[in-house]
Amino acid sequence: MAHRYLAGAAWPAVVATAVGVAIGSTPLAGADRPQPAPLYGAYDTFLDHAQQTFNGQPRASEPSIQPADFTTNCDASGCVAHWLLAGRLADNPNAPTLFDYQWATDRWVSSSDYPFHCDDHSTVATLRSDFLLPNGDGSFHGERTFTVGAPGCPGDGPGVYWLPFTLTPTGG
Repeated sequence: MAHRYLAGAAWPAVVATAVGVAIGSTPLAGADRPQPAPLYGAYDTFLDHAQQTFNGQPRASEPSIQPADFTTNCDASGCVAHWLLAGRLADNPNAPTLFDYQWATDRWVSSSDYPFHCDDHSTVATLRSDFLLPNGDGSFHGERTFTVGAPGCPGDGPGVYWLPFTLTPTGG
């Protein structure tokens, strides 16, 4: 199924329709908040593991690209974007395939529990937190952290993994 990126000029009409605001009507409560940057359709997620750190120290590995599909729903209480991973991760088959993001002033933000994949192929419970900032051309850049509690991954212990990533519309 083909997905199309919703053009920026069309986005205000979609948001207005989604929150029930028609031209000439009284805006609903919360309608004066900044409008979200469109996040809809197919994207390639470039995870820049070459820049990854653990507790602020370099912890590089091979970068990866993961395809994802996005939908966004808005109502009077705000907007939620749903990130659906297009396929299971071979190295972490227990990873969630859906993340929800909330629009917060100028970015999409998300946080949830996540089974982090350790180098020895075991997993540990972590808290995953992301943010996505629009680049103004339909793409986004962001950061992801995994906060690992004790005992952490073997050989590493507890701490915070950090890596930057980008989303680029695939046009498909």
